[in-house]
Amino acid sequence: MRCSLTVFLIAMSLALVLNMAQADTLAITGATIIDGTGADPLRKGTVLVENGRIAAVGRSGDVAVPDGARVIDGKGKFVIPGLMDANLHLFLNLDTETLIKYEDRYDEIIVEAAQITLKSGLTTVFDTWGPRAALVKARDTINAGEVPGSRIYLAGNIIGFDGPLSADFRGDAAAHFKKSVVKRINDTWEEGTGRRLTWMGPDEVADVVKDYATRDMDFLKYGSSGHTEMSFISFSGRVQKAIVDAGHDAGMTVQVHTTSVESLDMAIEAGVDILTHCEITGPTVGMPDETVGKLVERQIPCSVLPVTKRRIDALKADKPSNFLVPFMVTGRANTKKMIDAGAILLLSTDAGIEHPVMTAESEVDSITVDQRTAVGEGHFNALVGFEEMGMDPMEILKSTTSHIARAYQLDDEIGTVEPGKIADLVILSSNPLKSATNYRTIDTVIKSGNIVDRDALPLAPLISNQVPPEPTEE
Repeated sequence: MRCSLTVFLIAMSLALVLNMAQADTLAITGATIIDGTGADPLRKGTVLVENGRIAAVGRSGDVAVPDGARVIDGKGKFVIPGLMDANLHLFLNLDTETLIKYEDRYDEIIVEAAQITLKSGLTTVFDTWGPRAALVKARDTINAGEVPGSRIYLAGNIIGFDGPLSADFRGDAAAHFKKSVVKRINDTWEEGTGRRLTWMGPDEVADVVKDYATRDMDFLKYGSSGHTEMSFISFSGRVQKAIVDAGHDAGMTVQVHTTSVESLDMAIEAGVDILTHCEITGPTVGMPDETVGKLVERQIPCSVLPVTKRRIDALKADKPSNFLVPFMVTGRANTKKMIDAGAILLLSTDAGIEHPVMTAESEVDSITVDQRTAVGEGHFNALVGFEEMGMDPMEILKSTTSHIARAYQLDDEIGTVEPGKIADLVILSSNPLKSATNYRTIDTVIKSGNIVDRDALPLAPLISNQVPPEPTEE
């Protein structure tokens, strides 16, 4: 039965994702092209795509469209690079029911999330914590063209963190399962890279990292500070440098999870390539001027989590005891400070699939105003958050396109609308430089030169289609 379903889905996806004549050439004509480099928009322009890559970009009169090409009339529309999320989690459904019920199907949930992100204009996503083997399987399935989905780059576990049924995440749930089940699920994430490393010296940790880097991930991420224990330093400065050096020796970019002033500074000095949510420096302590200066001087990209004022106000009104609100307030102030100083900021969301049942039953944070952590939705709100904090409109576009590509050392392939690049494009009905809300006005998504059938996605949902039960009368 599973085999028949799989064959059907493969056939269905191949037909649906293309939604175009199998011509090798596609032309978008008469559009305003905002290429993501920072250059002025090109009005009445044409983008020519051949064999999945951008062949030419120029004024419509200067670009010859070959006979037989499929033509999209872009008059009155705006062409931008495919959007990206620098930090999300395609498998973030850590409720115990999902962890157990779908234990052998995590890759299918990851594909579901990648289809939701693709539908919303994210042609490339960077998964910075999740079950490595399932992520690899989903990534490779998408790359092989067997199913549609955003292009996935992955890190696997956050080095120094234990698995989902641990004190780092859902430790309270572990008591309800046999120890063997808890260990099996945690091992799926950790693969020997968990908290045990915090007892080791630089050489021992470096050896573990070197081994882990051989397991088919695309980049590495480690924790400079804890997750639930946000104020704790996880690794000494010299161990952090050993982690970074081991990752660089393996040819990978290395990023860091940091949630305090000192964990941030230590990671900077260790030589990391990307700082993940560096705007989080605690509930009340802001980012020092010295640290901001280092970010700007050394041009270290910071993957931040922008939150709108509307969301903070809604949380304050309806969930005043939510412990994250002070972190959000301080984080907005830090982000504003970095914007004003000219730091390189990357859009990120920490998002996963919003579970309709879990959201309906949540007593912690069921506020739906301007959500940031729901895939397919969060990046739109985060872009508005950047706008509220005074980021220049062109920088907003670059924060979700070319800045991310460059930070991950992929800017020779993706991130801008330039000849030679992979043809990842989004066509908008309204100008994103006029308002960040206009990123929602998606007309067409193109990945690798193929027009995506957005209405068909996700193809086989397991999580996003669940229906909350009707409330019972007491």
